[in-house]
Amino acid sequence: MTMLPLGVTGVMLPELDLGEQLALCAELGVTHYVIRPRVTPERAAGQPYHSHGNHKFDLTPGRFADEGEAIGEQIRTAGLTPFCTVPAENADAPDEQHEQNFRGAAAAGFSRVKVTPINYPKELFDYPAYLDKAVARYRALCDLAKPYNLKLIIEMHAGNSASAPGLARLILQQFDPGELGVIIDLPNYAREGFVAPVLGLSALAPWIDHVHLGGLRRVKGERDGLGFVQTGGEMCALVDSDLHVPTWLRQLHGLGREVPLIIEDYEQGMTGEAKLRRAVEQVAPVLEGLHGA
Repeated sequence: MTMLPLGVTGVMLPELDLGEQLALCAELGVTHYVIRPRVTPERAAGQPYHSHGNHKFDLTPGRFADEGEAIGEQIRTAGLTPFCTVPAENADAPDEQHEQNFRGAAAAGFSRVKVTPINYPKELFDYPAYLDKAVARYRALCDLAKPYNLKLIIEMHAGNSASAPGLARLILQQFDPGELGVIIDLPNYAREGFVAPVLGLSALAPWIDHVHLGGLRRVKGERDGLGFVQTGGEMCALVDSDLHVPTWLRQLHGLGREVPLIIEDYEQGMTGEAKLRRAVEQVAPVLEGLHGA
């Protein structure tokens, strides 16, 4: 068994329709497909294709709920696994929105749905009260997802309350790993995670569901009015990432179970196809070494 199979989130291929995305994945040995139902911003309509803007395969949540069965069949016919959906809704969105996402995922045969944590305030706040609210909401959503036979997933993403391993565990430890899991997002981890791989993965091991695989490097920005430099991050090739990707994959392989690596690369100035080909080429020798060990 390949313990670290490759997948892709379709929105990183905005220039391709679904059939073209699936054909490219089959060619490259990418087996797990992640889909993001989304509403294209009005300002992006008719503009050049962009991962965060206009898409050739433009799938709204409503269309996904209505057409999920046919979409899932198309994915399976191409030889891929419908794996996870990553809608935009936060946990505190109305139940009706979540159920619409669940209906589409279940009809298409996806087994997981990402739900982003409730936003936290931008100034100091009562964290225990926030945590209680977040846990209660995830409990309600897990119950809502059960009739659809879906597992819910939290993404460790910069700017949310599960951006670092300890913070994610405070939510996850209240749940069985079969009902709520976590995405280790390596680019976002490079922004806000900042914990050694062995420590972060050990803290989250029972709940680790899959990984978002991409490169990110820190960059210096402008100085503020007092002269202090402000830093940011930009996506890049895996080999140029601030995180040493082979170390992370070796530790993940040590879990001894399947953990899909879902490629997400939103670097500007390249097509999605070129970025996917680059990522597969760069990660292949790492995986060959692990699977041959």
